[in-house]
Amino acid sequence: MSVLIDIKAESNPWQLKFLGGLLLVVAIPVMLNHWWVSSILIIAGLLLIFWYSGTEINPLAKTLREYNSYLVIRSGDSKPYNQIEYIYINRSTGSEKMYTAHTLSSSTFRFEMYKAYLKLDDGTKIFLASHKNKTKLNTLLNEAFASQGIDVIDNTV
Repeated sequence: MSVLIDIKAESNPWQLKFLGGLLLVVAIPVMLNHWWVSSILIIAGLLLIFWYSGTEINPLAKTLREYNSYLVIRSGDSKPYNQIEYIYINRSTGSEKMYTAHTLSSSTFRFEMYKAYLKLDDGTKIFLASHKNKTKLNTLLNEAFASQGIDVIDNTV
């Protein structure tokens, strides 16, 4: 039986990851003259690229921890729980407005997002993960929680 269930929930949007990559590229020529500026740019770029959040569940110790991970350092407090009742998936809709560069006209793109939550016996709900593809989200949850005998309830049907 697996001792630790670790679910990565969210990371920075691609725009911030792209900015982190640009900071890394800019840091290379700056390194020759100003090593300290280059060091700051490298650290900032790596943080933007590798930041993510998640939830860690230890079923043996009955603790869970919502964390933020900066590079390899995770911060977050562990909280005890009595029992996990179930996991449920909800559907939500989102939209993104994009502008063209030359004409400044906009297009709105609408999409469906599937979000998974964990419900504890005291009524607490904890966000686990989200994905645009419900099948991939179901696969992630079933792989993580199948050995624990926790039901995954699909509220989207």
